[in-house]
Amino acid sequence: MTNPIASGGGEDPEGPEAVPAPDAVARASGPTAPHGAAAEELRALVAAAGADHRPLDRWLAPGGPEAAEDAAVRVTADALRAFLARRAEALAARERAAAAAGPRWTALPPALTGRPPAAEQALAALRPEGLGLAPLTRARAAELARGLSGLAAHLEKADARASALAALLGRDAPRSTREAEELVSLAGLAAGPHRAPEHWLDPEVLPRVRAARAELADATRRLAETEAAATTTFRPEIVTLPELPDVARRLTEGARGLGGTLSGTVRADRRIIGAFTTAGNWRRDLYDKLPLALAWSAAHERLRSLVRAHGALLGRYAAPELADPAVLDAALGHAEALHRLAPDTLADPRRRGLLAGQLADGRTPAPELTGHAAAVRDALADWRGVLRGPLLADRAEELAGQPLGRAARWASAHLAPLAAAAELLGAVAAVGRDDDPAYAPTLEEARTVLDAVREARRATGALDARAGADRLLLGPWYQGLDTEPSGIGAPLPDATPGQAAAGELLARARDLAARADGPHAEDRHRELLGRYAPDTAPGTDGDPGADGDPGADGYPGTAGGPGTLALCRALDIARTAERLAPDALADPERRARLAGLLADGRPAPRDAPRQAGEIRAEPSARRRGAQGGRRRARTGGGRPGTTGHG
Repeated sequence: MTNPIASGGGEDPEGPEAVPAPDAVARASGPTAPHGAAAEELRALVAAAGADHRPLDRWLAPGGPEAAEDAAVRVTADALRAFLARRAEALAARERAAAAAGPRWTALPPALTGRPPAAEQALAALRPEGLGLAPLTRARAAELARGLSGLAAHLEKADARASALAALLGRDAPRSTREAEELVSLAGLAAGPHRAPEHWLDPEVLPRVRAARAELADATRRLAETEAAATTTFRPEIVTLPELPDVARRLTEGARGLGGTLSGTVRADRRIIGAFTTAGNWRRDLYDKLPLALAWSAAHERLRSLVRAHGALLGRYAAPELADPAVLDAALGHAEALHRLAPDTLADPRRRGLLAGQLADGRTPAPELTGHAAAVRDALADWRGVLRGPLLADRAEELAGQPLGRAARWASAHLAPLAAAAELLGAVAAVGRDDDPAYAPTLEEARTVLDAVREARRATGALDARAGADRLLLGPWYQGLDTEPSGIGAPLPDATPGQAAAGELLARARDLAARADGPHAEDRHRELLGRYAPDTAPGTDGDPGADGDPGADGYPGTAGGPGTLALCRALDIARTAERLAPDALADPERRARLAGLLADGRPAPRDAPRQAGEIRAEPSARRRGAQGGRRRARTGGGRPGTTGHG
């Protein structure tokens, strides 16, 4: 039989009569020819053959529309529940953001993040570990930044000064606060009036100086003792009397009394001794005092001898005749201090020479030495004050063990994180809190705020990213965040038939989605709906799944879907076909012809609009024919062999 849809008409195989359009369409497409009101439905059915959204082939079977509708309700219910969950998540996240940041939380720049920047994270790798910024307010962060900035600059300059000072003194750049303090102490030894001669700085010479000082000290003590015993009788000049030993011996061994008086030698010796007494003349009791004078003179000569013996070693501290113990002790103390502060330097002849050039007796220090030392001393005083303060109390020991330059870099490492923290805190505080005009969050609190804002934006973005798919799902009931769950599917004023059908489906799906048990759709339901299945994938509209397939659930048509209105139109066509042609759907051959006309994905018949027009025109033609036949019957006219279709 010729397909009248394709050919524009057709012949009845039982005779040459022209087949009426409803019959031609019916015979070609499967159902038996309807007339009257059923013909109007057939017209709509034929017109649907050219529609964009037609039922799937598997729906055009006995019970197919009912199964497809059940699947539609189930899959739509799951899609609705997913939408409502996203909406609820977004609303809750936005409420948390408003509670954390205030009602103007949306004014926070999206670029702000609660994640610590790399510079702040790097503080944990410092040695010692950097300061924690979480408890800081904006004011405290700014104050700390100013303090550390000034400290870093001060320490940097002091480090340069300390290196220059170390070079002058033949030392390495200080590796710790203690070594920097030693430098300052060394530089201070340049100003003493009694400094050690250069050769005293030799570690091998210093023990000889100590031994000489010990001998001189013993001789000085002995001289002081003998002087104390003799000074009440004799004048100090007696110790310089060269003939004292001989005079004292002759007087001690010679005649005394009248015999001594008569001896010219004795009288002469008595006059010599008497001249050096405190009384100025000889007395008999001086015989017993002569040993005191001799002891005093011997002690004096012993000290002079030692001074002469150690003259080269002691230098100017042994001139002119006797060493001044206090001066010698001061010079030796200077040497001892140098050896204590710089033993490694003094062990190296080259470095020792550099140090001696600045600090040894008789040398003039470089003009810049004093300035370097003063700058380092002031910086160390400030640094020690900071280390003793509460800010760095638990890091003071480690920081003190570092070079000043490294300590400066440690302080500088905080500046960028503190600036970023102040900026973040300023932005969060600028949004403000209506309930707290003096709102000044800590960095930890501000990051909690930003985390809440980020989550609100993420959840809102996730909802917005699927707005297209959700709008297709809900149709005119979609209002984004303002969608009212209880109003989904509710009757709309001036709703089109298609919207009314979609509303009924959405209302059923809404009620099903409200049940605790779910999900309600299985793979077979989504497979049955094919491309009409609502998109339930978490991605954006129309995006392929992670594996590149058309749909994230693996079924064709689940990445987007044409929407609920299109689904309802396709279901309506399937229901109409089942109502008009139940027998055809039960007959495989006739069902195949009907599916060829109506099924989704099949080529749309080119003549479907004309065929629908003929079906619309056929009842009118039949009525006109019937009316003409009645007129001819009344008048006796009419052509034989023709009848009207009434």
